[in-house]
Amino acid sequence: MSTTLEQLCALAQRELGTDDLSAKLDTPFAELGLDSLGLVDFMFSVEDHFHVSIEHDRALQQPTLQGLATLVDELRAAAPQPAAA
Repeated sequence: MSTTLEQLCALAQRELGTDDLSAKLDTPFAELGLDSLGLVDFMFSVEDHFHVSIEHDRALQQPTLQGLATLVDELRAAAPQPAAA
């Protein structure tokens, strides 16, 4: 499991007030108990945690923890890197 995915699981567990989600990485968010408002709140938490901006439509293309981890990794890789001193 990637570091991003581990962090997302921890964030989702706090958001949902549930235990280990590692067996539910490909379970749609709705089946995890995130309604539309909960999903918006969760996405804000993810954006703040990883310092990325996630397009809602793009996040819903693969609405699972695994899909979101892949998207976050893509966004972080595409972000401009600070210049070395």
